[in-house]
Amino acid sequence: MKARTDTKEKIIELGTALIKSIGYPSLSYQQISSQLGIKNAAIHYHYPSKEDLGCDIVSNEIARFEKFISSVSGLGPLEKLEVFLGSYRVHLEDGNKICLIGAGASDFLELPKSMQLVYTEYLFLLKNWFIDLLETGRKAGVFHFKGEPVNKASVMISALAGALQHARLIGNDHYDAVAAQLKEDLKA
Repeated sequence: MKARTDTKEKIIELGTALIKSIGYPSLSYQQISSQLGIKNAAIHYHYPSKEDLGCDIVSNEIARFEKFISSVSGLGPLEKLEVFLGSYRVHLEDGNKICLIGAGASDFLELPKSMQLVYTEYLFLLKNWFIDLLETGRKAGVFHFKGEPVNKASVMISALAGALQHARLIGNDHYDAVAAQLKEDLKA
């Protein structure tokens, strides 16, 4: 794997933003090159195929989430949830984009197999973090909910991803209402 360069970082950053706003199938090297003011050959140097770029974008998000996990490791369960919800809400403030997992799920059947695998890895990482958060919070008496943490994690992840998508239709208040209700449901 080639070392990261400023150009490569910019390609990843813009590619990520485009996938979150228009989806992987609509992503083109021409969009990236014209917005960055570079030639398509510069993108092909780092990413011989669009599939290579897509996999690296998702792998980059996995690494970013792993850093997030590490950065909140010293916080209590409620504080971790608050920080996550705030960081997730940034999608709305960044041009009303959806999360990368939501974008991948929407496009899943059109994705190359290698991207399907890395997206699935990312979702399991997120889900396992939520399961651990919910188990820890329940044991500490901070969270109260019916059912198993694995099922509650699935509901929360699905609700948040859906809330971002629906916010595109009816406004950011929708996401805020869903996030507030999820927190309230953990207090019950």
